[in-house]
Amino acid sequence: MKRLRWELLNALRAIGLAGWVGLGLLLLCAAVWWGFAAPLLDEARQLDADSAALERRVRERAATDAPVVLTAQQQLAEFERRFSDEKSLTDSLARLHAAARRQGVQLDKAEFKWASDAREPLSRYTIVLPLKCDYRALRRFTRDAVRELPGLAMEEVSLRRADAKSPLLDVQLRFVLFVNKAG
Repeated sequence: MKRLRWELLNALRAIGLAGWVGLGLLLLCAAVWWGFAAPLLDEARQLDADSAALERRVRERAATDAPVVLTAQQQLAEFERRFSDEKSLTDSLARLHAAARRQGVQLDKAEFKWASDAREPLSRYTIVLPLKCDYRALRRFTRDAVRELPGLAMEEVSLRRADAKSPLLDVQLRFVLFVNKAG
C-alpha cells in the first residue's frame, strides 16, 4: 500500500504545471457536464417524450374525427353568419369607439356612408376616421378594431406627419363594415 501511494505521489509530482492545469480542466469539464449538460439532456428527453405523446394524440383524434364536408351553399351560409346584421350597427360602432378609447386614440369626428346593392347579400357601411395619434397607438387600434369586428375591413390608410420630429401623425382611416341586410 505504501508503494502504491509513493508511486501515485511521484506521478503527480512528475506531471508538472501543464499536467495540473489539464487535470483541473478535466475536473471542471466533469463538473460542468453533471451540473449543466446532464440536466439539459434530461429535459430534452422529456420534451421529446411529450412531443411524441402529443403527436400520438393528434393522430388518434384525426383518425376518430371525420371531416365535415359542406356544400358550397352551406359554406356561403356559414360565411354570411359571421357578419352582424343592420340592426346591430349601433353596437358595432360602439365597439369600434371602445377599441379606440382603449388604445388612447381620440375619435373626434367621423364620416359615414351607407351603400347597399340589391344583388349583394351584404351591405357596406363606409367609415372615414380622421385621427391624430402616434404610430404605435394607431397600429394597436386598427388591430383591435379588426379583431373585434369580423365584418370590418380596412380600405385605405393615409399617414402624414406635420414635422419630422413630431411623434404624432395626421391619419385618415377608411374602414368598410360589411353587414347582413335586414330582412
